[in-house]
Amino acid sequence: MKQALYRLHVLTSSLRIVGDAIESVALPWSLLDTTGSLLSIGGFALFTHLPWVLLPPLLGRTLDRTTKKVRLAFLALILQALLAVLIVPLSSNIWAFYLIVSGISALDILHRYCGFSLVASMTLDESELQGLNATLATVGNGVSLVAFPLAGFLAYRFGIRAMFLDAVLLFIGALTLLPYLNVEVRREKSEGIQLEKPDNRTITDKRLVLGVIASVLIFNFAVSSFRVFVFASLRELGNGEFIYGLLQSLTTVGSLAAVALLALFAERREIGLRRPLIIGMLLQSTALLIVGVPAVVALFPAGFIIGFGWELLNVSFDSLMQKFIPLESLGTVRGIFDALATLVIPLSQLTFAWLVENGIAILMASLLAAGVACVGIALFYVVVYMIRMR
Repeated sequence: MKQALYRLHVLTSSLRIVGDAIESVALPWSLLDTTGSLLSIGGFALFTHLPWVLLPPLLGRTLDRTTKKVRLAFLALILQALLAVLIVPLSSNIWAFYLIVSGISALDILHRYCGFSLVASMTLDESELQGLNATLATVGNGVSLVAFPLAGFLAYRFGIRAMFLDAVLLFIGALTLLPYLNVEVRREKSEGIQLEKPDNRTITDKRLVLGVIASVLIFNFAVSSFRVFVFASLRELGNGEFIYGLLQSLTTVGSLAAVALLALFAERREIGLRRPLIIGMLLQSTALLIVGVPAVVALFPAGFIIGFGWELLNVSFDSLMQKFIPLESLGTVRGIFDALATLVIPLSQLTFAWLVENGIAILMASLLAAGVACVGIALFYVVVYMIRMR
């Protein structure tokens, strides 16, 4: 039953990714055409990200309180489809537009958390968790490669009316879940936050959660500066937008390569959780060093490495949380982390943009960011090592 639900989650996530692509292209361009102001694009970014700062702990706790998680995923998809239709006639009303965008973003959180809990309920085996999460990410990245060019064409050809296709895809995804609305998603034996010792005894310690989350947040603060360094290097070029588009594609290719390798190694049970997580952190720190080199050609390997390392970290961190956090509190913990992780992105980019604008060389700023990233890596290693030694 859970395998069937997992396959359906892969399908609905793929449909959701196509919808995300349509929304990320059609909605801001429609807004820009309506207002003629770049400030409206800033407002779009604000109302898109605001739910990720305010709502994840609340939505995560709501998810933790019920075993009928499929119903919540169904409800999220249906409501998103309705909002996708509603935004078309209301697109000329900027405040209604922003509120609907926030609603779509909030429902997206709920759908993702349902899938996150579903995977956590299926197994506690590290290789199996890595395989499930890597397969999901592989399909997602593959769909993204096709979805964004398609979304660009649809937005160019139909404008905001492309959102009707988004609504149809979401509605189809919801219909696939109808036979499973009464299925309960639970873990037969809810394990505490634990690490195995050689004598097979277990240790339960909340410091594992707090320490790992703190280390990853510090690391994310450093890595979020990458975009600032890319824009700083490209802003003087006449074809900067074109190069930036190429870099985005190359980053997606790096992500796809990483999750494909994770899925392969997980199937052979040759990889755990901590090793790819650390490797992902180290690779992204290396990308921060490369992006500071004063040569545009350096951006290309940096873009590929940042995507490759990010997916190693992202998939392994998901698996780590799913293995060591009890299912009845998984949504709450994940929600708190996502809220904080979203908040550090603008804080990081504002900090490093201010440094660059005030005369610090891009290379020196990237070295500083890489140093902060290394602090996060060191904290993660120390926390895990100390608890294992208890």
